[in-house]
Amino acid sequence: MMQSIFRPRSLQRIGAFGTTFRARFQVCTVPRTRFLATWNQEVNEASQHTQAPPLSGRVHILGLGNVGCFFAHSLASRRSPPPITLCLHNDYLYQTLVRKKGLISVSTHGLDDTRSGFDIETIDKEGRWSAMPPADSRNTPFQQPELPDDGPIECLIICTKAHHTELAVKDISHRLTKDTTICFVHNGMGVLDLINKNIFPDPNNRPHYIQSVFSHGLSRNDTFKIAHMGVGSLILSPVGTPNTPSNAENDDTWAPSTKYLMRLLTLTPPLVAVAETPAGLQQYQLEKLAINCIINPLTALSDCTNGELLYSFSFTRVMRLLLFEISAVICALPELQGIPGIEDRFSPERLRRQAVNVTRMTAGNSSSMRQDIDTRRMTEIEYFNGYIVRRGEELGIKCALNYMIKHLVAAKAAAVKDRENSYVPFDLDNDIITNEPSV
Repeated sequence: MMQSIFRPRSLQRIGAFGTTFRARFQVCTVPRTRFLATWNQEVNEASQHTQAPPLSGRVHILGLGNVGCFFAHSLASRRSPPPITLCLHNDYLYQTLVRKKGLISVSTHGLDDTRSGFDIETIDKEGRWSAMPPADSRNTPFQQPELPDDGPIECLIICTKAHHTELAVKDISHRLTKDTTICFVHNGMGVLDLINKNIFPDPNNRPHYIQSVFSHGLSRNDTFKIAHMGVGSLILSPVGTPNTPSNAENDDTWAPSTKYLMRLLTLTPPLVAVAETPAGLQQYQLEKLAINCIINPLTALSDCTNGELLYSFSFTRVMRLLLFEISAVICALPELQGIPGIEDRFSPERLRRQAVNVTRMTAGNSSSMRQDIDTRRMTEIEYFNGYIVRRGEELGIKCALNYMIKHLVAAKAAAVKDRENSYVPFDLDNDIITNEPSV
């Protein structure tokens, strides 16, 4: 029995962040036994030809929402699961996991599959991370993890929303070294630029990054219990650094932790993970961004399901007008210049067809932005339409419609919060000065 896997072949491409890569992935056939390799074997393969100390193989996961639970469950379901540490930001989540006996459940077609055996760390008020007894400690004696409390992290998967990612990285930044690899799993764009600017300004001392595009359909049944609604994929690509040589022919220039995490994720079947070049990944990110810039704000503002966007002439007009601006900005991005077919791939009409297809497939779903407003949470609008506005300003393209949509979503989110708090805004100083009632 043979199985497909992605391996690099030589093809020079310019990365999304200005670095040159020559790694390109093609499909070949390998024995299915490759997927049965233990995590110890993957650690050994990643550590070959390096003078660095051997890796422990431990993976930390920060952000235990739907996506984080899916990653933890998928890694734990491997034939040879690696050591997994769940990083919980508050004691309430830990106590909830204890009540659930340390189980993370994923439901597929109504059938629950539960996994356990996770190590747990929580953060205190001083910002120190501490190992906790396992949530299933009644049946398993507590053993201290291989890494010390608050010690350095080798591989970190961050599954928080875009507007929480910078703060999440800041809370754990003292444990991240230049040998650490962080895999970011979130919607929207522009997060990495803020992290580099505000947390890791020195390029020579920042961790290694892996960016991703995640498209599995997930819904929440309960804390640490999710439903897998539709099989998608996970597209991964390491981000280049200024020290990455331009003649890199394969992954030998990647850090050991990067090679290990890439192999671990791409060989975890439930994730359906594949590898891409940085330039290729950015194009997938921009396609998803364009769709998110349409579906999320329109459903949030109209308080409707995704499918309701399909049956209104007014919605289709707004979609087209927004996509004209989005297409103009994407096609003008300097990092995409020279790549063949960009104008066709990101034309307004093709983006519209993609948005309609996604809307049709998720017709009964409520968008994440609509849910955020309903639950009084901060939205990701700054990393959706806000990103298009910012890049447009850099390129001299005025995105008036996306700017308006961004502020309409922000205004609605604020109004919902104010209404719930029975808050009536008025300008007291203006009343005193003018002696006139505020309108």
